[in-house]
Amino acid sequence: MRRGIRVSIVAFLAVNLLVIGSLYIVVPSQAQESEPELVPEPWVHETHEYDISGEIDGTPTDEFFVNEKWSIEVRHGDVMTLIMARNITQNGIASVDYTNNIHYSIGGKLYIAQFMIMELVFEIGGYGIHSPLNTCSGFGLEYSPIVYDGTVPTFDCTITYEGIQVYSVGSYHVASSVSSVSLTLVHHVRGDWNNTHIKIEALFDFGNTRFFNPDDSNNEFNAGEPFTAKIGYMMMLANPEDFRTTGPVIPSGHTNTTLEYNMTLDDGSPLTVSELEMRDSFMIYNGSGARASVGYSSMEVHGGQAFVTHGFPNLTYMDTQSIKSDPEITIYHDRVTGNYDSDQKPYWLIVPLIGAVVAISIIAILMRKRKKAS
Repeated sequence: MRRGIRVSIVAFLAVNLLVIGSLYIVVPSQAQESEPELVPEPWVHETHEYDISGEIDGTPTDEFFVNEKWSIEVRHGDVMTLIMARNITQNGIASVDYTNNIHYSIGGKLYIAQFMIMELVFEIGGYGIHSPLNTCSGFGLEYSPIVYDGTVPTFDCTITYEGIQVYSVGSYHVASSVSSVSLTLVHHVRGDWNNTHIKIEALFDFGNTRFFNPDDSNNEFNAGEPFTAKIGYMMMLANPEDFRTTGPVIPSGHTNTTLEYNMTLDDGSPLTVSELEMRDSFMIYNGSGARASVGYSSMEVHGGQAFVTHGFPNLTYMDTQSIKSDPEITIYHDRVTGNYDSDQKPYWLIVPLIGAVVAISIIAILMRKRKKAS
């Protein structure tokens, strides 16, 4: 069977469970077409936790501590998607991240495609500024009730990181509270029979953003100075049971927009596990309205982990108020039946030790079955 994920850059995520059958209407002496059958609703579960120890394989561990976590778990077909905003402490290091995990069962084993954002980067006047999410003043998650668009169930999920400090404490000669940016990720989810589409709108709010020239103490850059905003991602594919001993699955190849994995299985038929397609187009908003612009993407792979940069150039300081980018992910799965076990333990309890930063952007992950050599 063919399974996969396709992503376009702007948005991300989830769905719920409910089965609605179709009606066949028969009028005496006249055949009528049957009513379209409604796709069963995906199973959606929201969790808000804080001050708890993490678990690995169901066993509590001091290696991982959840300071606060918002998450939404969506099951549709044979695939589970888990979207999270977390403030965690791992091996003594505190961090805030955005994580999107897609869980597949392949050959009887669980594989997780993990995408993570941990920081924003800005470039202005030849200088780079790293702004980690753990400087945000707070974060939260909201989602809407499921509504049918024709026969397809849909809903929205929004994650917002408020007041991310552009300049971290001790990183610059201006107070960290002087300059901030907010990041909102709006996930528009459509759960169809054999695939789930997630369009993610990434919204940057520059209303409280100020940039300063490090060569001139406390001197703010002039209005009109061009700048670039970047999102840094990490992405990897791993089997949680094998991760501690063998690490993530090593890609067989990559470009700036794709990752490829080859698996040697008995079947030999090709299988696409995950494919993310990033759009470089985005919108720039100022006081006069909106205009379209073009960004860029790049990728480096180290030890099975892909580090991706998605850049939004040609912004104008004190003129650009916000930008919006919207990728789309398509997750392929078996035909939906609506039969979900709500008591099944989610695999995110294992995921924390699978890495530090992950991607939401321009990547394609492909896994193919290959025939064994005879």
